[in-house]
Amino acid sequence: MSGRMRIFLNDTRGVDTIPLKLVVYLALTGAVMLLIAVSWGNVMPVMQGADVDEQITDAALKITSLQQGAARDLLDRRSAGGSMCVVELSLPDNVKFVGFGVDPDPDTNGNLTDTEWVVENNTIVYQYSNGVKKRVFLNGDVILFRNGMQDASGRWIMDANLDVVNGHDVGVVLEGPVSGEFIFEMVFDVEMYMLSHF
Repeated sequence: MSGRMRIFLNDTRGVDTIPLKLVVYLALTGAVMLLIAVSWGNVMPVMQGADVDEQITDAALKITSLQQGAARDLLDRRSAGGSMCVVELSLPDNVKFVGFGVDPDPDTNGNLTDTEWVVENNTIVYQYSNGVKKRVFLNGDVILFRNGMQDASGRWIMDANLDVVNGHDVGVVLEGPVSGEFIFEMVFDVEMYMLSHF
């Protein structure tokens, strides 16, 4: 071995600072990881909120586009089917409900059955678990939403088993967790309605 190499290998002046440097570098790495975790915790709800807004807006566009189609006459059993759309929603667990044409929690107390529902035609209302409500307004003619049910023959008709006294017979409400495909059909029975098939 050369003399320089031997001197280099025998030089132990900085050996005692290596553990200290290792601790400092690990502490800095931990601090950076903690900042990333906190930032992600703050960014994630914003990203989820944007995704919810996008899904509800997409649903509004699909429902609005039905106004250009045909309506099925509920009084005529031979009537051809009305225009339909499939609304796909996959909302996070913190979305309490989605109301089509109705606000089922006007007092924002989280209970959807203790007050009379407020009709909001041409509106999709959705509320988060923390009480924050948002609305998306539908363009075009007045859109009335009604819950549907199948009769004995499998034909979709308006659900007659709803609580009329508290106004729970109007609008369509999806309670969380909201996930799946939801079908709406344009029907006619004295007035035009968007009838739910779920």
